Amino acid sequence: MPEPAKSAPKKGSKKAVTKTAGKGGKTRKRSRKESYAIYVYKVLKQVHPNTGISSKAMRIMNSFINDIFQ
Repeated sequence: MPEPAKSAPKKGSKKAVTKTAGKGGKTRKRSRKESYAIYVYKVLKQVHPNTGISSKAMRIMNSFINDIFQ
């Protein structure tokens, strides 16, 4: 019997990830970018639970919300 598939991480849940060093031995954290992606995703799931969103559409929605709040 096949193993149940693990759930994929939700789109928009970006976390600061440390990069592993090659020869230098130093690690550097990625800069954290502000985004409305997690909020857009949560509202989408409340309204349409079976519908997903592509990363391109998420970028469009993020820029749309940024324009609203400017």
